[in-house]
Amino acid sequence: MCEPATIMMGLTIAQGVSSFIGGQQQAESQSDAAIANYEAFQEQTRVKQTQINEEYRNKDFERRKEGQRARAEAMTAAGESGALGFTADRMIADTFMQQGFDLVAMENNRNNAIKQTNQENKSAHARTQGAVNTAYSDAPGFIETGLQVGGTIYRDSQMIDRQTKGA
Repeated sequence: MCEPATIMMGLTIAQGVSSFIGGQQQAESQSDAAIANYEAFQEQTRVKQTQINEEYRNKDFERRKEGQRARAEAMTAAGESGALGFTADRMIADTFMQQGFDLVAMENNRNNAIKQTNQENKSAHARTQGAVNTAYSDAPGFIETGLQVGGTIYRDSQMIDRQTKGA
């Protein structure tokens, strides 16, 4: 038959092991959830960047079409008024210049939007790493659990000794 002290020690060890395993599983679950959230955020960012690029291509196409239309109108107006030559060339050059300014501004806006989404990804990565680190740092460690179990066993054995000597 087992002594009560041995039974108590076994229960304390089992409780400590159970606490350790449960804490590690919880930390792993929290870590996995943070990583899954980050991966979903990255996918969302990828879709956002695709949309930014598609929007830029559409605006670029429309602006180039608008430039061609403006040049055609300028040539038609110059031809009808008989103002061909230097004046017509200046009007055409101006439409190219305006189109160029607009296209450069649109490209800068696109680049800035892509940079912003990349920064958001970096920030999300840092938050995810912090969440993973916190999950595991909050989980009970092997040494911590061992010390807790050892302390409980020691305390219980001291209590049993006092009760035995007192009786």
